[in-house]
Amino acid sequence: MESKGTNLQIMDLPSSTLQERQAHAELLLNLEAKKIASTIDVPTLPHEIQQSLRSIGQPIRLFGENNANVRDRLRLCLAKIEVQKKTGGVMDMDVDEEEEEDFHPSHFKESQKEEVQYTRASQDLIQARTFIAQYSIEKARQRLTTERKRKWVNRSSDLMTLLPDMKKEDEATISKEIQELNDSCQNRYNHIKELALEGSQYGDGRPLSTIATGRQPFASKHPCLVATGGWTGSIKLWNGSSSALDLLCTKAMAHEDRIMSVAMYQSNQEKIQLASASIDLTGKLWNVKHGEDVSMDQEQSSAYKIEEVATLKGHAARLCKVAYHPSGRFVGTTSFDHTWRLWDVEAGGKELLLQDGHWKEVYGIGFHQDGSLVSTTDYGSVVQVWDLRSGKSVCHFMGHAKRVLCTEFAPNGFQLATAGDDGTIKVWDLRQRKQYASIPAHSRLITQIKFAHNQYDQNGEYLVSSSFDGTGKVWSTRNWKLLSTLRGHEGKVMGIDVLDGTDSGIVTCGYDKTMKIWR
Repeated sequence: MESKGTNLQIMDLPSSTLQERQAHAELLLNLEAKKIASTIDVPTLPHEIQQSLRSIGQPIRLFGENNANVRDRLRLCLAKIEVQKKTGGVMDMDVDEEEEEDFHPSHFKESQKEEVQYTRASQDLIQARTFIAQYSIEKARQRLTTERKRKWVNRSSDLMTLLPDMKKEDEATISKEIQELNDSCQNRYNHIKELALEGSQYGDGRPLSTIATGRQPFASKHPCLVATGGWTGSIKLWNGSSSALDLLCTKAMAHEDRIMSVAMYQSNQEKIQLASASIDLTGKLWNVKHGEDVSMDQEQSSAYKIEEVATLKGHAARLCKVAYHPSGRFVGTTSFDHTWRLWDVEAGGKELLLQDGHWKEVYGIGFHQDGSLVSTTDYGSVVQVWDLRSGKSVCHFMGHAKRVLCTEFAPNGFQLATAGDDGTIKVWDLRQRKQYASIPAHSRLITQIKFAHNQYDQNGEYLVSSSFDGTGKVWSTRNWKLLSTLRGHEGKVMGIDVLDGTDSGIVTCGYDKTMKIWR
Protein backbone atom coordinates (compact mmCIF):
# COMPACT_ATOMS: atom_id res chain seq x y z
CA MET A 1 0.00 0.00 0.00
CA GLU A 2 1.38 3.40 -0.99
CA SER A 3 0.37 6.82 0.46
CA LYS A 4 0.60 10.09 -1.47
CA GLY A 5 -1.39 12.94 0.01
CA THR A 6 -4.90 11.71 0.33
CA ASN A 7 -4.60 9.15 -2.51
CA LEU A 8 -4.48 5.49 -1.48
CA GLN A 9 -3.46 2.72 -3.81
CA ILE A 10 -4.39 -0.87 -2.83
CA MET A 11 -2.26 -3.58 -4.38
CA ASP A 12 -3.18 -7.28 -4.70
CA LEU A 13 -1.35 -9.82 -2.60
CA PRO A 14 1.09 -12.01 -4.52
CA SER A 15 -0.13 -15.48 -5.51
CA SER A 16 2.37 -17.16 -3.19
CA THR A 17 0.85 -15.38 -0.20
CA LEU A 18 -2.67 -16.37 -1.25
CA GLN A 19 -1.58 -19.99 -1.57
CA GLU A 20 0.04 -19.89 1.87
CA ARG A 21 -3.13 -18.44 3.41
CA GLN A 22 -5.21 -21.09 1.69
CA ALA A 23 -2.91 -23.84 2.95
CA HIS A 24 -3.08 -22.33 6.47
CA ALA A 25 -6.88 -22.29 6.36
CA GLU A 26 -6.94 -25.91 5.18
CA LEU A 27 -4.58 -26.91 8.00
CA LEU A 28 -6.81 -25.29 10.60
CA LEU A 29 -9.82 -26.99 9.07
CA ASN A 30 -8.14 -30.41 9.29
CA LEU A 31 -7.11 -29.84 12.92
CA GLU A 32 -10.62 -28.84 13.98
CA ALA A 33 -12.13 -31.71 12.00
CA LYS A 34 -9.87 -34.27 13.69
CA LYS A 35 -10.96 -32.96 17.12
CA ILE A 36 -14.61 -33.76 16.48
CA ALA A 37 -14.21 -36.71 14.07
CA SER A 38 -14.64 -39.27 16.83
CA THR A 39 -18.08 -37.84 17.62
CA ILE A 40 -19.35 -38.23 14.03
CA ASP A 41 -21.58 -41.24 13.35
CA VAL A 42 -20.96 -42.96 10.01
CA PRO A 43 -22.56 -46.04 8.35
CA THR A 44 -20.99 -49.46 8.73
CA LEU A 45 -22.30 -51.33 5.69
CA PRO A 46 -20.11 -50.99 2.56
CA HIS A 47 -22.93 -49.95 0.22
CA GLU A 48 -24.14 -47.29 2.71
CA ILE A 49 -20.59 -45.91 3.05
CA GLN A 50 -20.35 -45.81 -0.74
CA GLN A 51 -23.63 -43.88 -1.04
CA SER A 52 -22.55 -41.38 1.64
CA LEU A 53 -19.24 -40.67 -0.10
CA ARG A 54 -21.00 -40.14 -3.42
CA SER A 55 -23.52 -37.78 -1.83
CA ILE A 56 -20.72 -35.44 -0.68
CA GLY A 57 -18.80 -35.67 -3.95
CA GLN A 58 -15.96 -37.89 -2.73
CA PRO A 59 -14.46 -40.94 -4.52
CA ILE A 60 -15.73 -44.23 -3.12
CA ARG A 61 -12.23 -45.70 -2.82
CA LEU A 62 -8.67 -44.46 -3.18
CA PHE A 63 -5.74 -46.59 -4.23
CA GLY A 64 -4.53 -48.82 -1.41
CA GLU A 65 -7.51 -48.23 0.87
CA ASN A 66 -9.27 -51.03 2.72
CA ASN A 67 -12.78 -50.88 4.17
CA ALA A 68 -11.58 -49.39 7.47
CA ASN A 69 -9.61 -46.65 5.69
CA VAL A 70 -12.64 -45.73 3.57
CA ARG A 71 -14.82 -45.44 6.69
CA ASP A 72 -12.23 -43.23 8.44
CA ARG A 73 -12.01 -40.96 5.39
CA LEU A 74 -15.80 -40.61 5.35
CA ARG A 75 -15.80 -39.67 9.04
CA LEU A 76 -13.13 -36.99 8.46
CA CYS A 77 -15.00 -35.55 5.46
CA LEU A 78 -18.22 -35.30 7.46
CA ALA A 79 -16.31 -33.65 10.32
CA LYS A 80 -14.91 -31.04 7.91
CA ILE A 81 -18.41 -30.27 6.67
CA GLU A 82 -19.58 -29.84 10.27
CA VAL A 83 -16.70 -27.45 11.07
CA GLN A 84 -17.41 -25.40 7.94
CA LYS A 85 -21.05 -25.03 8.96
CA LYS A 86 -20.05 -23.73 12.40
CA THR A 87 -17.37 -21.30 11.17
CA GLY A 88 -19.04 -20.21 7.97
CA GLY A 89 -16.40 -22.01 5.94
CA VAL A 90 -13.47 -19.82 7.07
CA MET A 91 -10.83 -20.89 9.60
CA ASP A 92 -8.44 -17.95 9.17
CA MET A 93 -10.22 -14.99 10.84
CA ASP A 94 -7.71 -12.44 9.48
CA VAL A 95 -8.88 -12.88 5.91
CA ASP A 96 -10.98 -10.01 4.63
CA GLU A 97 -14.42 -10.48 3.11
CA GLU A 98 -13.24 -10.53 -0.50
CA GLU A 99 -10.58 -13.15 0.22
CA GLU A 100 -13.04 -15.07 2.40
CA GLU A 101 -15.24 -15.57 -0.62
CA ASP A 102 -12.25 -16.88 -2.57
CA PHE A 103 -11.32 -19.39 0.14
CA HIS A 104 -14.84 -20.66 0.81
CA PRO A 105 -15.00 -24.37 -0.18
CA SER A 106 -18.39 -23.87 -1.82
CA HIS A 107 -16.76 -21.45 -4.24
CA PHE A 108 -14.48 -24.18 -5.54
CA LYS A 109 -17.32 -26.73 -5.74
CA GLU A 110 -19.44 -24.37 -7.80
CA SER A 111 -16.57 -23.72 -10.17
CA GLN A 112 -16.18 -27.43 -10.86
CA LYS A 113 -18.71 -28.63 -13.41
CA GLU A 114 -19.69 -32.28 -13.23
CA GLU A 115 -19.28 -33.83 -16.63
CA VAL A 116 -19.72 -37.40 -17.79
CA GLN A 117 -16.60 -38.39 -19.68
CA TYR A 118 -16.32 -41.22 -22.19
CA THR A 119 -13.24 -42.87 -23.63
CA ARG A 120 -13.48 -43.17 -27.37
CA ALA A 121 -13.44 -46.77 -28.53
CA SER A 122 -10.52 -47.90 -30.64
CA GLN A 123 -11.09 -48.91 -34.23
CA ASP A 124 -10.44 -52.56 -33.31
CA LEU A 125 -13.11 -52.41 -30.60
CA ILE A 126 -15.59 -50.79 -32.98
CA GLN A 127 -15.01 -53.57 -35.52
CA ALA A 128 -15.35 -56.20 -32.78
CA ARG A 129 -18.67 -54.70 -31.64
CA THR A 130 -19.91 -54.67 -35.22
CA PHE A 131 -19.03 -58.34 -35.58
CA ILE A 132 -20.69 -59.19 -32.24
CA ALA A 133 -23.86 -57.31 -33.24
CA GLN A 134 -24.15 -59.16 -36.56
CA TYR A 135 -23.35 -62.50 -34.92
CA SER A 136 -25.78 -62.07 -32.02
CA ILE A 137 -28.68 -60.81 -34.13
CA GLU A 138 -28.63 -63.92 -36.31
CA LYS A 139 -28.28 -66.25 -33.31
CA ALA A 140 -31.11 -64.48 -31.48
CA ARG A 141 -33.35 -64.66 -34.55
CA GLN A 142 -32.93 -68.42 -34.77
CA ARG A 143 -33.48 -68.95 -31.04
CA LEU A 144 -36.54 -66.72 -30.82
CA THR A 145 -38.16 -68.21 -33.92
CA THR A 146 -37.90 -71.70 -32.44
CA GLU A 147 -39.15 -70.48 -29.07
CA ARG A 148 -42.09 -68.64 -30.62
CA LYS A 149 -43.20 -71.67 -32.61
CA ARG A 150 -43.03 -73.94 -29.59
CA LYS A 151 -44.89 -71.43 -27.43
CA TRP A 152 -47.85 -70.99 -29.76
CA VAL A 153 -48.08 -74.41 -31.35
CA ASN A 154 -50.94 -75.44 -29.04
CA ARG A 155 -52.90 -72.21 -29.62
CA SER A 156 -54.37 -72.95 -33.02
CA SER A 157 -56.74 -69.94 -32.98
CA ASP A 158 -53.85 -67.51 -32.67
CA LEU A 159 -51.38 -69.50 -34.70
CA MET A 160 -52.10 -68.05 -38.11
CA THR A 161 -52.12 -64.50 -36.72
CA LEU A 162 -48.78 -64.81 -34.96
CA LEU A 163 -47.09 -67.05 -37.50
CA PRO A 164 -48.80 -66.49 -40.87
CA ASP A 165 -46.05 -68.33 -42.76
CA MET A 166 -46.47 -71.49 -40.75
CA LYS A 167 -48.34 -74.37 -42.40
CA LYS A 168 -50.36 -77.17 -40.85
CA GLU A 169 -47.55 -79.59 -41.68
CA ASP A 170 -45.12 -77.38 -39.74
CA GLU A 171 -47.52 -77.30 -36.79
CA ALA A 172 -47.67 -81.08 -36.69
CA THR A 173 -43.89 -81.30 -36.99
CA ILE A 174 -43.35 -78.90 -34.10
CA SER A 175 -45.93 -80.67 -31.93
CA LYS A 176 -44.09 -83.92 -32.54
CA GLU A 177 -40.80 -82.20 -31.77
CA ILE A 178 -42.10 -80.90 -28.45
CA GLN A 179 -43.38 -84.33 -27.48
CA GLU A 180 -40.04 -85.91 -28.37
CA LEU A 181 -38.28 -83.19 -26.39
CA ASN A 182 -40.38 -83.91 -23.30
CA ASP A 183 -39.85 -87.66 -23.63
CA SER A 184 -36.12 -87.19 -24.12
CA CYS A 185 -35.93 -84.92 -21.08
CA GLN A 186 -37.72 -87.47 -18.91
CA ASN A 187 -35.43 -90.26 -20.11
CA ARG A 188 -32.40 -88.09 -19.40
CA TYR A 189 -33.64 -87.35 -15.89
CA ASN A 190 -34.10 -91.07 -15.26
CA HIS A 191 -30.50 -91.72 -16.37
CA ILE A 192 -29.17 -88.83 -14.24
CA LYS A 193 -30.82 -90.29 -11.15
CA GLU A 194 -28.75 -93.43 -11.75
CA LEU A 195 -25.41 -91.63 -12.23
CA ALA A 196 -22.49 -93.53 -10.72
CA LEU A 197 -18.74 -93.08 -10.51
CA GLU A 198 -17.27 -94.71 -13.62
CA GLY A 199 -13.61 -93.73 -13.38
CA SER A 200 -11.06 -91.83 -11.33
CA GLN A 201 -7.59 -90.62 -12.18
CA TYR A 202 -4.84 -88.73 -10.37
CA GLY A 203 -4.51 -85.54 -12.34
CA ASP A 204 -1.48 -83.86 -10.82
CA GLY A 205 0.96 -83.80 -7.92
CA ARG A 206 -0.88 -80.86 -6.34
CA PRO A 207 -4.60 -79.97 -6.11
CA LEU A 208 -6.55 -79.51 -9.35
CA SER A 209 -8.31 -76.15 -9.43
CA THR A 210 -10.25 -76.19 -12.70
CA ILE A 211 -11.72 -78.52 -15.32
CA ALA A 212 -13.29 -77.81 -18.72
CA THR A 213 -14.80 -79.68 -21.66
CA GLY A 214 -15.48 -78.60 -25.23
CA ARG A 215 -18.79 -78.38 -27.10
CA GLN A 216 -18.20 -81.25 -29.49
CA PRO A 217 -19.66 -80.75 -33.01
CA PHE A 218 -21.52 -83.42 -34.96
CA ALA A 219 -19.52 -86.40 -36.27
CA SER A 220 -16.34 -85.27 -34.58
CA LYS A 221 -13.24 -87.38 -35.12
CA HIS A 222 -12.03 -86.48 -31.64
CA PRO A 223 -13.06 -88.17 -28.40
CA CYS A 224 -14.70 -86.14 -25.65
CA LEU A 225 -11.79 -83.95 -24.55
CA VAL A 226 -11.27 -82.80 -20.97
CA ALA A 227 -8.74 -80.15 -19.92
CA THR A 228 -7.51 -79.62 -16.36
CA GLY A 229 -5.33 -77.03 -14.66
CA GLY A 230 -3.89 -77.00 -11.18
CA TRP A 231 -1.52 -75.63 -8.63
CA THR A 232 1.59 -76.88 -10.43
CA GLY A 233 0.85 -74.50 -13.32
CA SER A 234 0.45 -77.39 -15.80
CA ILE A 235 -2.37 -78.01 -18.29
CA LYS A 236 -3.35 -81.57 -19.17
CA LEU A 237 -5.67 -83.00 -21.82
CA TRP A 238 -7.62 -86.20 -21.13
CA ASN A 239 -9.80 -88.65 -23.06
CA GLY A 240 -13.30 -88.24 -21.63
CA SER A 241 -14.68 -91.05 -23.81
CA SER A 242 -12.69 -93.57 -21.78
CA SER A 243 -13.59 -94.59 -18.24
CA ALA A 244 -9.86 -94.72 -17.53
CA LEU A 245 -9.53 -91.03 -18.47
CA ASP A 246 -6.40 -91.66 -20.53
CA LEU A 247 -3.90 -88.82 -20.61
CA LEU A 248 -3.54 -87.41 -24.14
CA CYS A 249 -0.91 -84.72 -23.61
CA THR A 250 0.63 -82.41 -21.01
CA LYS A 251 1.87 -78.84 -21.10
CA ALA A 252 4.21 -78.67 -18.12
CA MET A 253 4.76 -75.26 -16.50
CA ALA A 254 2.21 -73.56 -18.70
CA HIS A 255 2.17 -70.81 -16.07
CA GLU A 256 4.66 -69.76 -13.42
CA ASP A 257 2.06 -70.10 -10.66
CA ARG A 258 -1.30 -71.70 -9.91
CA ILE A 259 -3.85 -71.91 -12.73
CA MET A 260 -7.26 -70.67 -11.61
CA SER A 261 -9.33 -71.32 -14.73
CA VAL A 262 -9.23 -73.17 -18.05
CA ALA A 263 -11.72 -72.83 -20.93
CA MET A 264 -12.03 -74.90 -24.11
CA TYR A 265 -13.51 -74.01 -27.50
CA GLN A 266 -14.12 -76.63 -30.19
CA SER A 267 -15.30 -75.30 -33.56
CA ASN A 268 -17.20 -77.06 -36.33
CA GLN A 269 -13.96 -77.13 -38.31
CA GLU A 270 -12.47 -79.44 -35.65
CA LYS A 271 -10.24 -76.63 -34.38
CA ILE A 272 -9.57 -76.97 -30.65
CA GLN A 273 -8.46 -73.99 -28.57
CA LEU A 274 -7.69 -73.54 -24.89
CA ALA A 275 -7.48 -70.45 -22.70
CA SER A 276 -6.04 -70.31 -19.19
CA ALA A 277 -5.85 -67.77 -16.37
CA SER A 278 -3.33 -67.77 -13.53
CA ILE A 279 -2.40 -65.86 -10.40
CA ASP A 280 0.90 -64.99 -12.12
CA LEU A 281 -1.01 -61.97 -13.61
CA THR A 282 -1.25 -63.50 -17.09
CA GLY A 283 -3.69 -65.40 -19.24
CA LYS A 284 -2.65 -67.55 -22.18
CA LEU A 285 -4.15 -68.87 -25.42
CA TRP A 286 -3.32 -72.35 -26.71
CA ASN A 287 -3.93 -74.43 -29.81
CA VAL A 288 -4.45 -78.17 -29.51
CA LYS A 289 -2.83 -79.85 -32.50
CA HIS A 290 -3.72 -83.35 -33.62
CA GLY A 291 -2.55 -85.95 -36.12
CA GLU A 292 -0.49 -84.60 -39.02
CA ASP A 293 -0.20 -81.18 -37.35
CA VAL A 294 2.04 -82.70 -34.67
CA SER A 295 5.70 -82.99 -35.66
CA MET A 296 7.14 -86.51 -35.51
CA ASP A 297 10.04 -85.54 -33.25
CA GLN A 298 7.76 -85.00 -30.28
CA GLU A 299 8.64 -87.35 -27.46
CA GLN A 300 5.11 -88.28 -26.49
CA SER A 301 2.98 -91.32 -27.10
CA SER A 302 -0.10 -89.31 -28.01
CA ALA A 303 -0.87 -87.55 -31.27
CA TYR A 304 -2.07 -84.46 -29.37
CA LYS A 305 0.05 -81.43 -28.59
CA ILE A 306 -0.69 -78.17 -26.71
CA GLU A 307 1.04 -75.18 -28.30
CA GLU A 308 1.09 -71.63 -26.93
CA VAL A 309 -0.38 -68.95 -29.19
CA ALA A 310 -0.40 -65.76 -27.13
CA THR A 311 0.05 -64.34 -23.64
CA LEU A 312 -2.61 -61.99 -22.29
CA LYS A 313 -0.85 -59.27 -20.29
CA GLY A 314 -2.46 -56.20 -18.79
CA HIS A 315 -4.15 -57.08 -15.52
CA ALA A 316 -2.56 -55.51 -12.44
CA ALA A 317 -3.51 -58.35 -10.08
CA ARG A 318 -4.15 -62.10 -10.12
CA LEU A 319 -6.55 -63.46 -12.72
CA CYS A 320 -9.60 -65.45 -11.63
CA LYS A 321 -11.67 -66.78 -14.52
CA VAL A 322 -11.48 -67.02 -18.30
CA ALA A 323 -14.31 -67.75 -20.76
CA TYR A 324 -14.75 -67.99 -24.53
CA HIS A 325 -17.25 -65.94 -26.49
CA PRO A 326 -19.67 -68.29 -28.37
CA SER A 327 -18.07 -67.28 -31.66
CA GLY A 328 -14.65 -68.40 -30.43
CA ARG A 329 -13.16 -65.12 -31.62
CA PHE A 330 -12.87 -63.47 -28.20
CA VAL A 331 -12.08 -64.42 -24.61
CA GLY A 332 -12.91 -62.58 -21.41
CA THR A 333 -10.88 -62.55 -18.20
CA THR A 334 -11.55 -61.29 -14.67
CA SER A 335 -9.09 -60.13 -12.05
CA PHE A 336 -8.55 -58.92 -8.51
CA ASP A 337 -7.71 -55.49 -10.01
CA HIS A 338 -11.52 -54.82 -10.05
CA THR A 339 -11.74 -55.06 -13.87
CA TRP A 340 -12.62 -57.54 -16.59
CA ARG A 341 -11.09 -57.46 -20.06
CA LEU A 342 -11.95 -58.63 -23.56
CA TRP A 343 -9.22 -60.03 -25.84
CA ASP A 344 -9.17 -60.73 -29.57
CA VAL A 345 -8.10 -64.32 -30.22
CA GLU A 346 -7.65 -63.89 -33.97
CA ALA A 347 -5.42 -60.84 -33.44
CA GLY A 348 -2.99 -62.78 -31.27
CA GLY A 349 -4.59 -61.97 -27.95
CA LYS A 350 -4.80 -58.20 -28.42
CA GLU A 351 -6.64 -56.36 -25.64
CA LEU A 352 -9.86 -54.81 -26.96
CA LEU A 353 -11.61 -53.61 -23.83
CA LEU A 354 -10.70 -52.80 -20.24
CA GLN A 355 -13.97 -52.54 -18.31
CA ASP A 356 -14.23 -51.32 -14.74
CA GLY A 357 -17.43 -50.77 -12.79
CA HIS A 358 -17.06 -53.24 -9.94
CA TRP A 359 -16.00 -51.82 -6.55
CA LYS A 360 -14.64 -55.17 -5.35
CA GLU A 361 -12.50 -57.95 -6.84
CA VAL A 362 -14.08 -59.35 -10.03
CA TYR A 363 -14.25 -63.17 -10.12
CA GLY A 364 -16.83 -64.91 -12.34
CA ILE A 365 -17.53 -64.36 -16.04
CA GLY A 366 -19.90 -65.97 -18.56
CA PHE A 367 -21.11 -65.16 -22.08
CA HIS A 368 -24.69 -65.30 -23.37
CA GLN A 369 -25.39 -68.00 -25.95
CA ASP A 370 -26.25 -65.35 -28.54
CA GLY A 371 -22.95 -63.59 -27.89
CA SER A 372 -24.61 -60.24 -27.10
CA LEU A 373 -24.19 -60.15 -23.32
CA VAL A 374 -21.56 -60.97 -20.73
CA SER A 375 -22.08 -61.39 -17.01
CA THR A 376 -19.45 -60.68 -14.34
CA THR A 377 -19.52 -61.18 -10.57
CA ASP A 378 -17.50 -59.77 -7.70
CA TYR A 379 -16.58 -60.17 -4.04
CA GLY A 380 -19.15 -57.49 -3.13
CA SER A 381 -22.05 -59.88 -3.96
CA VAL A 382 -22.91 -57.90 -7.12
CA VAL A 383 -23.74 -59.45 -10.51
CA GLN A 384 -23.33 -57.16 -13.53
CA VAL A 385 -24.70 -57.80 -17.02
CA TRP A 386 -22.99 -55.92 -19.86
CA ASP A 387 -24.01 -55.35 -23.48
CA LEU A 388 -20.98 -56.19 -25.62
CA ARG A 389 -22.41 -54.26 -28.57
CA SER A 390 -22.44 -50.93 -26.72
CA GLY A 391 -20.19 -51.50 -23.72
CA LYS A 392 -22.92 -50.43 -21.28
CA SER A 393 -24.06 -52.13 -18.09
CA VAL A 394 -27.66 -53.07 -18.89
CA CYS A 395 -28.62 -54.36 -15.43
CA HIS A 396 -27.24 -55.65 -12.16
CA PHE A 397 -28.51 -58.11 -9.57
CA MET A 398 -27.99 -58.04 -5.81
CA GLY A 399 -29.29 -60.96 -3.78
CA HIS A 400 -26.36 -63.06 -2.64
CA ALA A 401 -25.27 -62.69 0.97
CA LYS A 402 -21.57 -63.20 0.26
CA ARG A 403 -19.08 -63.32 -2.61
CA VAL A 404 -20.40 -64.39 -6.02
CA LEU A 405 -17.88 -66.70 -7.69
CA CYS A 406 -19.53 -68.11 -10.81
CA THR A 407 -22.10 -67.10 -13.39
CA GLU A 408 -23.65 -68.96 -16.33
CA PHE A 409 -26.31 -68.01 -18.89
CA ALA A 410 -28.97 -70.63 -19.55
CA PRO A 411 -29.21 -71.98 -23.14
CA ASN A 412 -32.84 -70.75 -23.31
CA GLY A 413 -31.43 -67.20 -23.47
CA PHE A 414 -33.55 -65.52 -20.80
CA GLN A 415 -32.18 -66.90 -17.54
CA LEU A 416 -28.91 -66.35 -15.69
CA ALA A 417 -27.62 -68.57 -12.88
CA THR A 418 -25.13 -67.39 -10.26
CA ALA A 419 -23.58 -69.00 -7.18
CA GLY A 420 -20.90 -68.36 -4.61
CA ASP A 421 -19.82 -68.24 -1.02
CA ASP A 422 -23.30 -68.38 0.51
CA GLY A 423 -23.95 -71.90 -0.85
CA THR A 424 -27.02 -70.89 -2.87
CA ILE A 425 -27.70 -70.94 -6.61
CA LYS A 426 -29.83 -68.01 -7.73
CA VAL A 427 -31.59 -67.88 -11.09
CA TRP A 428 -32.41 -64.46 -12.52
CA ASP A 429 -34.98 -63.60 -15.19
CA LEU A 430 -33.33 -61.29 -17.74
CA ARG A 431 -36.67 -60.20 -19.18
CA GLN A 432 -38.19 -58.98 -15.91
CA ARG A 433 -34.80 -58.25 -14.33
CA LYS A 434 -35.58 -59.95 -11.04
CA GLN A 435 -34.86 -63.15 -9.15
CA TYR A 436 -36.63 -66.18 -10.58
CA ALA A 437 -35.52 -68.93 -8.17
CA SER A 438 -33.21 -69.44 -5.20
CA ILE A 439 -31.82 -72.92 -4.52
CA PRO A 440 -30.18 -73.78 -1.16
CA ALA A 441 -27.79 -76.03 -3.05
CA HIS A 442 -24.75 -76.69 -0.84
CA SER A 443 -23.64 -76.27 2.75
CA ARG A 444 -20.40 -74.56 1.76
CA LEU A 445 -18.91 -72.40 -1.00
CA ILE A 446 -19.94 -73.26 -4.58
CA THR A 447 -16.97 -73.36 -6.94
CA GLN A 448 -18.61 -73.88 -10.35
CA ILE A 449 -21.97 -74.21 -12.13
CA LYS A 450 -22.60 -75.37 -15.71
CA PHE A 451 -25.69 -75.87 -17.86
CA ALA A 452 -25.94 -78.89 -20.15
CA HIS A 453 -25.75 -77.55 -23.69
CA ASN A 454 -25.01 -79.63 -26.76
CA GLN A 455 -26.71 -80.98 -29.86
CA TYR A 456 -28.42 -83.62 -27.71
CA ASP A 457 -29.61 -81.14 -25.08
CA GLN A 458 -29.89 -77.67 -26.60
CA ASN A 459 -32.37 -76.45 -24.01
CA GLY A 460 -30.18 -76.95 -20.97
CA GLU A 461 -32.47 -79.39 -19.21
CA TYR A 462 -30.17 -79.70 -16.22
CA LEU A 463 -27.58 -77.72 -14.26
CA VAL A 464 -24.54 -79.09 -12.43
CA SER A 465 -22.74 -77.56 -9.45
CA SER A 466 -19.63 -78.33 -7.36
CA SER A 467 -18.80 -77.25 -3.84
CA PHE A 468 -16.33 -77.25 -0.97
CA ASP A 469 -18.76 -79.57 0.85
CA GLY A 470 -17.22 -82.44 -1.14
CA THR A 471 -20.10 -83.05 -3.54
CA GLY A 472 -21.27 -82.32 -7.04
CA LYS A 473 -24.99 -82.03 -7.71
CA VAL A 474 -27.32 -82.15 -10.70
CA TRP A 475 -30.47 -79.99 -10.82
CA SER A 476 -33.53 -80.04 -13.06
CA THR A 477 -34.00 -76.70 -14.84
CA ARG A 478 -37.73 -77.36 -15.23
CA ASN A 479 -38.54 -77.27 -11.52
CA TRP A 480 -35.06 -76.72 -9.96
CA LYS A 481 -35.26 -79.95 -7.96
CA LEU A 482 -32.26 -82.10 -7.09
CA LEU A 483 -31.77 -85.02 -9.47
CA SER A 484 -28.53 -86.56 -8.23
CA THR A 485 -25.70 -86.05 -5.74
CA LEU A 486 -22.16 -87.04 -6.79
CA ARG A 487 -20.07 -88.23 -3.84
CA GLY A 488 -16.56 -89.56 -4.30
CA HIS A 489 -13.99 -86.81 -3.72
CA GLU A 490 -12.09 -86.66 -0.45
CA GLY A 491 -12.51 -83.00 0.33
CA LYS A 492 -13.34 -79.94 -1.74
CA VAL A 493 -14.67 -80.31 -5.29
CA MET A 494 -12.95 -77.51 -7.22
CA GLY A 495 -14.65 -77.79 -10.62
CA ILE A 496 -17.35 -79.53 -12.65
CA ASP A 497 -18.43 -79.68 -16.31
CA VAL A 498 -20.68 -81.63 -18.66
CA LEU A 499 -19.29 -84.01 -21.30
CA ASP A 500 -20.63 -83.58 -24.83
CA GLY A 501 -21.33 -86.09 -27.56
CA THR A 502 -22.62 -89.63 -27.45
CA ASP A 503 -20.39 -90.41 -24.47
CA SER A 504 -22.16 -87.76 -22.39
CA GLY A 505 -21.50 -87.64 -18.66
CA ILE A 506 -20.14 -85.36 -15.96
CA VAL A 507 -16.52 -84.74 -14.94
CA THR A 508 -15.25 -83.25 -11.68
CA CYS A 509 -11.88 -82.33 -10.20
CA GLY A 510 -10.93 -81.85 -6.58
CA TYR A 511 -8.53 -80.70 -3.94
CA ASP A 512 -7.61 -84.38 -3.50
CA LYS A 513 -5.64 -84.11 -6.80
CA THR A 514 -8.05 -86.41 -8.66
CA MET A 515 -10.49 -86.04 -11.50
CA LYS A 516 -13.53 -88.26 -11.77
CA ILE A 517 -16.06 -89.17 -14.45
CA TRP A 518 -19.71 -89.97 -13.77
CA ARG A 519 -22.06 -91.78 -16.15
